[in-house]
Amino acid sequence: MKTQFLRPLYAGAGAGDWVSVYLDTSRAAGDAADVLAVRWQDARARLAEAGADEATLNAVAPQLTAGRGPGSGRAVFARAGRAGLSAPVRVVPAVDAVRLAPLPHVMPLLAQREVMAPHLRVAVSRTGGEILAMAGDDPIELPAVVEDDEVHGQDWPVHKARAGGWSEPRYERSAEHTWDENARQLAARVAEASSHVGARCIVIAGDARARSLVLQHLSRPLRDSAVVVDREIPAGSAELAAAADEALRAWAEREARDRYGEWRSLLAHGGGVEGLAPTIAALRDGLVADVLVRHDAWPASPVWIGAGAEMALSEQEARDRGAARPLQDRADAAIARAVTDTDAELRFLPADLDAQLPQDGICAVLRASPA
Repeated sequence: MKTQFLRPLYAGAGAGDWVSVYLDTSRAAGDAADVLAVRWQDARARLAEAGADEATLNAVAPQLTAGRGPGSGRAVFARAGRAGLSAPVRVVPAVDAVRLAPLPHVMPLLAQREVMAPHLRVAVSRTGGEILAMAGDDPIELPAVVEDDEVHGQDWPVHKARAGGWSEPRYERSAEHTWDENARQLAARVAEASSHVGARCIVIAGDARARSLVLQHLSRPLRDSAVVVDREIPAGSAELAAAADEALRAWAEREARDRYGEWRSLLAHGGGVEGLAPTIAALRDGLVADVLVRHDAWPASPVWIGAGAEMALSEQEARDRGAARPLQDRADAAIARAVTDTDAELRFLPADLDAQLPQDGICAVLRASPA
């Protein structure tokens, strides 16, 4: 996972007094607005007690109303009187849901990010189809050519002739041609939408024959990313949403497993490091291509940080690395910043790797040395 979307949090902001809020913003109940207000009042009181300034807390409040749907939440990160980032989350962390710290507490957001990655949900018929571009629970606006999320193809004839007679072969050929042309148009729109949003996968449902034709007209990478739901249901249905979640989760896990296997083979040849201290050292020196961390146990032990990518396990080491006034924060918050600043990638290791997990639950693949 690339974390460049976090850059606004770190660009020129330095470290210190970051407010991080994860709040359940569900709107299922009729009095949801009142419930949300009570939740925010409680969170605000805890942050104020910790020392958060009023202007920053005021900047958080409007961002919380952007949550969507039952069970959804919102993550907001703010500092110095303004919100730096607001993003949807599926699960609000049970601990550290609100924090005032030198760095934003982004790891709970990142741990859910792959399931919320951009993707397409497509419903196909023999006369066209719907395209819904999503990032988590939020729709993504598409270019004008597909802004209505709907593609209409030719609508005559769309059924093969059933009766016999001299004209039956001609009508069957005409129906096949119409289905194929409609599928070709929809596939072109799917490819365009996928490129526009950077879709990780395509979840496609609808008429079986039409689905098959659309898939045939997609490029090999798009076709390989497709997950088929064998039902005629709308693009916005809960069933298609669940299929998308599962597809994205499987994709992220497969990528992490593959990279972890590469790390294991590279470790003996100096192409990887294992454990918190070596990973921190490699990150701050800009040597890391991928950080792999246990999905359910991020390194929370304290580290010392500076204004940039500087971080160390001791205050003196941080000073030696150039941090004039080191601050102490969680290791995972510092690692997320370093991953973003050095253009590395972050991957979460699945739980069933427990027996093979690296020391401290973290390791890194190093960048290849220039030839």
